[in-house]
Amino acid sequence: MATRTTCEVALRSEPNPFHWEEIENEPKVQRNCIDRSFRSTEYEILHTGGFVRLCTDRGRVYWLAQNEHDHRLPDWKIHFSVELSDIPRAWDTLTELFLKEACDFGMKAVAGEAFESWPPEQRGREITVYIFQNHAAYNGGGPMMGYCPGNEHNFWLGPEFERAPDFWSHFVEEAEQRLSAANIRSRGLAHGDLKLGHYASLRNEAFIFEAASGLYIYPPNTSGWNAVGHPCPVHLPLQGRLEMAFRRGHRRLRCAPCRRRR
Repeated sequence: MATRTTCEVALRSEPNPFHWEEIENEPKVQRNCIDRSFRSTEYEILHTGGFVRLCTDRGRVYWLAQNEHDHRLPDWKIHFSVELSDIPRAWDTLTELFLKEACDFGMKAVAGEAFESWPPEQRGREITVYIFQNHAAYNGGGPMMGYCPGNEHNFWLGPEFERAPDFWSHFVEEAEQRLSAANIRSRGLAHGDLKLGHYASLRNEAFIFEAASGLYIYPPNTSGWNAVGHPCPVHLPLQGRLEMAFRRGHRRLRCAPCRRRR
């Protein structure tokens, strides 16, 4: 690891180069990690806007594309419900897994400076892992093509960067085990999310059309997966829940045995 000046670069992901305590102590130090697994991936830390973000260049372009298209493209996220005081340990646990699995795009957590102002309606979404789903709007590689000659491979958006439901089910299962072993406390299921485990839930935050205003808006919790108060779980294994969710987008899941809407 480089000398601590204005930049730290790690050439491997172990030990974890993105420990919460070090980030919070010096939030403006530039931190990067080059991980070499099946391909080389460079990660960096962004500490802005009340969040700590771990991301790749491709992740930053994905966020740019979301903004460019007014947040109306698929915007899948795995949320982890974590007591605010446990976020530092949960962050260390989940970033280690994120790097181990060579995840691309990004993840974020509520920064320490924002704990007191974390809104009640966002309870259960303290840590977020982004899931990329391809869309026709990315045909040709996304918004950075033509602006990065020779480096297109770092910014390209396309179907080859989608991860299958079995990848994410494995990720969630291992995350649940690791968080439990670390005695992390959950704040309960986020209202409007699809339950995946004790900590994890799923949500598509692509904006939806609001007839009253004639505008596309951030999807309120009342339009989410668990908004109707249906007491029984979806009668599918974890991978099946993810597959069905990705296929149906914002439409609520139908619980097959009882045929009631979620």
